[in-house]
Amino acid sequence: MSKLKHLGICDLLERLAAGIVAVVGPNCEVVVHDFNDLEHSVIIIAGNVSGRSPGAPVPDLEFVSSNLDENIEDQLNYRINVGSRELQSSTVWIRDDSGTPVGALCINVDYDGLLKAYSNLGTLTEPVRGKSSLVIQDTWAKDLDELIELSVSAFLRTKGGVDINSLSQADRIELIQFVEERGLFQLRGAVPRLAELLDVSRASIYNYKGAINHAAKEIDSIIQINSTKDV
Repeated sequence: MSKLKHLGICDLLERLAAGIVAVVGPNCEVVVHDFNDLEHSVIIIAGNVSGRSPGAPVPDLEFVSSNLDENIEDQLNYRINVGSRELQSSTVWIRDDSGTPVGALCINVDYDGLLKAYSNLGTLTEPVRGKSSLVIQDTWAKDLDELIELSVSAFLRTKGGVDINSLSQADRIELIQFVEERGLFQLRGAVPRLAELLDVSRASIYNYKGAINHAAKEIDSIIQINSTKDV
């Protein structure tokens, strides 16, 4: 059972999301994530800034890879770059009785039109001109396939934009490590989608992961041996 449903706050969150959008206006979007199902974490959405709908996955990449515990603080008034658009956002963690985040309420406001009218609005735009030092690159994938594809595209850009079919065996292992470091293998559909994109079997993906783990263990062994020698 969803922890948010267990907490009995879904109705409150839905009304809160609608209330925020009603006050801020159509350039505002409020999204509620339930971490019980990362592949379909969006359970409530009010407003339409990102084009997502209920059932969309967690944002790439921070939500997936973050170590969420009772010590993590809310992320307030940061910027998100989505293509050429720049949004002001806040993320408020929804916690269970132990203080561990089990979901999140995210507020995204698109100030693009307001900033373009800055010369006429004068001091009215003062609150939105402040720039946060925290900038997060986000994809806002609409489903799991797009989430994986965007990560693969990001890797291919690091290789100069090569075609995925031209990747060498070493490149493919590096791609799997790139995806794994971003926590995407926590999503159940990641392996079959990657196998499809690389035109290999699912077993090959697991073999690539095994090669990465084996290499990491060898590096750890070398470090331990050198440490012993130093002593």
